Amino acid sequence: MPTRLLILSFLFTPFFINAAALMKVAVLDYDLDSGEDEPGLDYLVEAAAQIDIELELIPLPEARAHRLVQSGELDGEAFPYEIPTRDSSHMIKIDVPIESSSLWIWVPRDQNCVNDPNQLSNFKPVGLNGIPYFDIFYQLSEMGFEKVSTPHIMVEMLRRGRADYFPATKRSIEFLLDETDQALIKPCFNEPFITITSYFYLNEKHHAIADLFQQELAEVVSLHPDDDDD
Repeated sequence: MPTRLLILSFLFTPFFINAAALMKVAVLDYDLDSGEDEPGLDYLVEAAAQIDIELELIPLPEARAHRLVQSGELDGEAFPYEIPTRDSSHMIKIDVPIESSSLWIWVPRDQNCVNDPNQLSNFKPVGLNGIPYFDIFYQLSEMGFEKVSTPHIMVEMLRRGRADYFPATKRSIEFLLDETDQALIKPCFNEPFITITSYFYLNEKHHAIADLFQQELAEVVSLHPDDDDD
């Protein structure tokens, strides 16, 4: 082939032949704080790039994100917590822990703590709308439960005696509550009540790359310090 034709052939070859595949991923933010760094997303993007996949990250409430990934309208979900009530049908769990969150029990500062964690079923929790890990405590309670829209209102519910406690990490208390609200509550017990872990999920249509994605993500995560939320 003449040199000129070879050059023209190269210039007009469709650019997308070597372009990375695009995957749309729902991103969940449990701390409701857009200003906080999310290293897990950096790990995910880096792992995807290793297998020539570009991620489009789409912030969504978990209920909607979960529905869209299960139906295949979105490709993945980052990073729901693994809890007993979670329905993962039509989804593939990438079995690399991203973040572990230790949930403490918070009560009004002037209230006595429960002596035994096993007695927690006798108290009413309050949680945030749209965050599934509160379901653990709703199901535990024999006294009913309350759902509200903001962390500040959770503190108000405790102050007014309309709920007895709420579960939260210590880091989320620092990020989401001002000093006035923090002064009104205290953690109970000498350790977290439960620790939950988040993972990345793919829609089942991506089963062909799931093992490779898991391998790459595990390698990326191993290069970074643990990102645990106490």
